[in-house]
Amino acid sequence: MSRSYESRYAHQHRGAEKGYSGKSLVFILLCCALTVFLLSTSYLGDKLVDQYITPVFAKIMGKGVTPEPSELPVMAQAREEPTMTAAPATEKFVFELPETSWYLLQMGAYADPEEAHAQALSIQRMGAGGYIYEDEQGFSRVFAAAYRDQESLLQVQQQVRSSGYENTAYSIHPDGIQVTLSGQSADAQRLKAAMETIQSVPVSLTDFALKYDEKGLTPAHAIQFMNELSVSLSAARQSFQGLRDTAPMAQLDVYAAWIMDSISTFLAKSDTMNTVECGAAVKHFQIESIIKYNILVKDIE
Repeated sequence: MSRSYESRYAHQHRGAEKGYSGKSLVFILLCCALTVFLLSTSYLGDKLVDQYITPVFAKIMGKGVTPEPSELPVMAQAREEPTMTAAPATEKFVFELPETSWYLLQMGAYADPEEAHAQALSIQRMGAGGYIYEDEQGFSRVFAAAYRDQESLLQVQQQVRSSGYENTAYSIHPDGIQVTLSGQSADAQRLKAAMETIQSVPVSLTDFALKYDEKGLTPAHAIQFMNELSVSLSAARQSFQGLRDTAPMAQLDVYAAWIMDSISTFLAKSDTMNTVECGAAVKHFQIESIIKYNILVKDIE
């Protein structure tokens, strides 16, 4: 009887202990919940809950705590190293405006400007240039045409004299000059082409004037030629952007601007010109371009 009683008692006692343990755990959790509730109603409670209690319960429940944004690991990002590009090389380059010679057919030199004007109008009616040049001595020289070589001038002189008109030769020799600029090498060819275009204007006008007479061209041909020349000069002036404030680019640009203005004047009058008047206007423009180019070279020097 004794052993059987003790065994049942021990079994009951262990059951009671388990019951007490379960109740104790529930009681502890309720206390903790109450504590959390009380603490959460105050500022200090909020702080304690956030820093201590919440992480503990999260650990008990097997969940990780989400870190604050400042605690999140920063993912390493590959940085793009700046690409170092070498600056374009700056160098000096030299352009040459070559020495040239011009031979003009002079129909007279007058101390009286009015006589020069009358002579100019007379030869213009025959298709000559009739350009009046005031020289340093104060004489008004009347030019009929201009040529690139002396042989061409001599041939025309003989023809004019055989027609009963006295004439003489007058020559102009612009010096050759060198222009040194500093800049990027990539700009050298562009600027060189622009300078050559401007320098060649008197040559182009002279060649066209001769062709106009020899091949019997018309004002329509002259208009086309002038338009093409204007386009070339406009492109050349574009190449001078940023350099117009520096010599000699400033002088070259002024000369090119004058040529373009003269072309505009010519085109404005071209609709009313006949073949002879157009030929005279082309030669007048041709001679003036030579005179002004000679002045240009002296200014650059």
